[in-house]
Amino acid sequence: MNSKTTYAVVDIETTGTDMSVDNRIIQFSCTLVAHGKIVETYVSDINPQREVPERIIQLTGITPERLKKAPTFDQVSSKLYKLLSGTVFVAHNVNFDFPFLNGEFQRVGYPELDIEAIDTVTLSQILLPTLSSYRLQDLSTYFNIIHNHPHTADSDALATAKLLLILLRQVKMLPRRTLEQIIQINPSLPLDTMKVFIQVNDENRSESLAEKLPDQLKLSAGLVLRKREPVLNERQNKTTEAKFPKTRTAKSKILPPHLESRIEQNKMMNMIYNNYASDGHHPAKPLVIEAPTGIGKSLGYSLPFSYLASAQKPVVISTATTYLQFQLQNQTLPLLNQSLPFKINSVILKGASHYIDLNKFRHLLFVADSSVQTAFIKAQILVWLTMTTTGDLDELHLNVEQTPFVWTIQHSGVKWLDANSPFYDEDFLRYNLKKAQNADFIIVNHSYLLKNWQFFSGFPVKPYLLIDETQQFAETAIRNNQKQINPLTVMSAVNRVRGDIQEGHYKSARDAFSGNSVLNNSADDLDESLNQIKSLLKQLTHRLYSQMIANQQLHKNASFFVRLIPISDLKAIINENRETITRLQDKHSEVEDLLIRLNSEIDHSTDAFTNRDYSSIYDFYEDFNEFAEKLTFLLSNIDMDESAINQNVVWVTVNHVKDINSFTINQGILKTEDYLNHRIYASFEPPTFTGATIFSSRRSQFIFNLLGIDRKAASVRRLQSDFDPKNQARIYLIDKQSREHFITNSDDYLQQVAQSIEKIYQASPRQTLVLFNSLKAIEKTHQFLSKDGFTATHLVLAQGVNGTAARLSKQFIHNEPAILLGANTFWEGVDFPAHLLENLIIAQLPFNTPEDPYNHALYSVERSKGKNPFYSLALPKATLRLRQGMGRLLRTKADYGTIFVLDPRLTTKRYGQTILTNLKNEIPVMTGQLDDCINDMVKFFESRN
Repeated sequence: MNSKTTYAVVDIETTGTDMSVDNRIIQFSCTLVAHGKIVETYVSDINPQREVPERIIQLTGITPERLKKAPTFDQVSSKLYKLLSGTVFVAHNVNFDFPFLNGEFQRVGYPELDIEAIDTVTLSQILLPTLSSYRLQDLSTYFNIIHNHPHTADSDALATAKLLLILLRQVKMLPRRTLEQIIQINPSLPLDTMKVFIQVNDENRSESLAEKLPDQLKLSAGLVLRKREPVLNERQNKTTEAKFPKTRTAKSKILPPHLESRIEQNKMMNMIYNNYASDGHHPAKPLVIEAPTGIGKSLGYSLPFSYLASAQKPVVISTATTYLQFQLQNQTLPLLNQSLPFKINSVILKGASHYIDLNKFRHLLFVADSSVQTAFIKAQILVWLTMTTTGDLDELHLNVEQTPFVWTIQHSGVKWLDANSPFYDEDFLRYNLKKAQNADFIIVNHSYLLKNWQFFSGFPVKPYLLIDETQQFAETAIRNNQKQINPLTVMSAVNRVRGDIQEGHYKSARDAFSGNSVLNNSADDLDESLNQIKSLLKQLTHRLYSQMIANQQLHKNASFFVRLIPISDLKAIINENRETITRLQDKHSEVEDLLIRLNSEIDHSTDAFTNRDYSSIYDFYEDFNEFAEKLTFLLSNIDMDESAINQNVVWVTVNHVKDINSFTINQGILKTEDYLNHRIYASFEPPTFTGATIFSSRRSQFIFNLLGIDRKAASVRRLQSDFDPKNQARIYLIDKQSREHFITNSDDYLQQVAQSIEKIYQASPRQTLVLFNSLKAIEKTHQFLSKDGFTATHLVLAQGVNGTAARLSKQFIHNEPAILLGANTFWEGVDFPAHLLENLIIAQLPFNTPEDPYNHALYSVERSKGKNPFYSLALPKATLRLRQGMGRLLRTKADYGTIFVLDPRLTTKRYGQTILTNLKNEIPVMTGQLDDCINDMVKFFESRN
């Protein structure tokens, strides 16, 4: 491989991907690249002499009639072998195309091609580490490569050739230091792909001149980093001429011309601005604005807050997902900055673990481990560091659960930083916190706001606060305050930390401390304190088990015993264990101080340690952080003041043999209103709440109670959607002929659900999302679909069976048509616009399980108030979630599709009509038998086509 190399960029279409079942090539295409340009193309259909599956015909558009006229592989093999000989073979997923093609050559009597082969997928993943997808179609869109016919070999090969030229230029543009480091860590890449980097590095070495880094890059302690804009301490004031545009005409003069003026969006903008700007005439109120999908909600609040906010009084925008944070920072606000007469400074803030610790990464860069994936990720990060100005690991779209190396380089927090560290001034977390002190817009997610509200309470003037996706904010507040801890796991965590600092243990950090008396003495002190903590934990665990479980009446669940701890008992237990709890808290502070001292000494002795030493040290840090987190968790569950006891509920669980090792303490918040008012809202101006679905009904008090807002003191507005639901969608309520007792999780019902899914999909194969209320129901339904043979011929993605929600979402987007069986986050946290979702099936209404200990406690509180918890809690929550679920279908004016509700309770229960009334949509509803509804669905899609 050199500058004179000819690259043969190949794509093949086949009858299937498994060579062991006699699959064959149906189309071959090759684009030759030499001297930095495309020089020749070749394409041929190939008669496979066997049946082509229907899904391959649909995917490629290549029909059996067309293939009958094509030559067989035997007839074209001589020409193809000659064409490829002496070239470097290139493919987008070379581990498929190259072996498959060689297998065909061998089948007709030729030897395997003895040529180099490289892969554009893994090249793209390393050189473009921040992309979320590496499909050829998506890369083509990213680089504006014309790719009109995906899944046809000629179009795919030409697009891959153009991509290859771009990637080869990208490799040559890498800083020499970065390139050399990638070669040194030697990631495992398909076939000869690594030689691309080696070839460029050899060319660099042949040049006598030293490299001069581009202006946007700098070398810092051995790593090439992107330069960042300095954080200016002087705060810029908006010009006095900058008056908020109150009319739609005035707004249209400011906003870019391609943005249409929307009546409801204009109402939202004025409502927000007037609420806060008129503070001298009337005090600001909490705002609750339900803004349906499609009205431009993000711009609807960003424009007025642009005129209101400043570095002295910023606006904190709390969103539900990292994607929404990215969208605001990189799309909405830059759009405004192009048009407004002043500049908006903004920053995204996340928890410390979202940021890379450069010091850890540098020390671990050349430390090998047993995972092949680690070297690949290191190569990606080296390239990413030349791009990122935030250091936010989320930019890499890595699945942290499956990439343990990422855990070891996550930031632990500013308190662990040493001012003498070579990366102290480059630290990304410090930089972003400093930016936040001078930003107009501070963008966070709900979890960050709920965990770090103290950061904002320290501002000299109360900031503004906007909560986007309000319904998820309330759920996050509940989820963040639900705690579960098994005391045994805390003791196990203590043992791991002690093992890290004791002599004689494999990969012990103590080995790295040899010869340093300060470190050895600190380690001895730490080990002794940890031993004392272990003793106190053992004592506390036995006492808590005795007080909470032994000789108590327990409620038997399916797999464990559970007991709700009465408030009076909880107060007595806390008082009786006060001395032990206090000693544990003191010891916890003591070991934290010891670790900070130990960490400081390590930072001052950097030259004394090898990279492998640092690997052991960082393993020790990781284990210590896990221990500290678990101990804090345990203490927060059993050390509550009077106010916290009244606001929370505590329950304990133990397995059926009442083994103390299974003893678990659980805690959940009962009164979110007190928690949110005293901790969150008190640090801000009266907040603005918005979201596409906030209310379960026009009169319901549910969301106000959940958010802790006085309805009478708030300004409330439900904006109107500008969608055309009568023409965009249909809702089908499947009438259940039999009125006998209905059990939503029964095998009989879930078998009916599976049969209904099959019928609906076979009548019109479209992207289909099926929503359930539990993973167990998904598993059973998937079993029924498999038993029928449906999953063998159709792509069915089942959450909990085929992978996580995030993984299945990606697969669903990239494979059409497909069926996705989902629960939990799929009701509210996903976007599948346009053709990516055309059929929504509600298998089960989203009611919470009343047997859940937390829900049981909530319902008990409602009954004590003289209320029926089904109508005050369960029904409004289910209605709200059903609204959110149905909202998955129509995300833009161009979207269309159908909704099937299989759960018969909407038509058989009295509360079903209440839910239907409160769904607040104008989509036509048809109630009938499944076959009749399917016929109407087919007619609806035909009318749309």
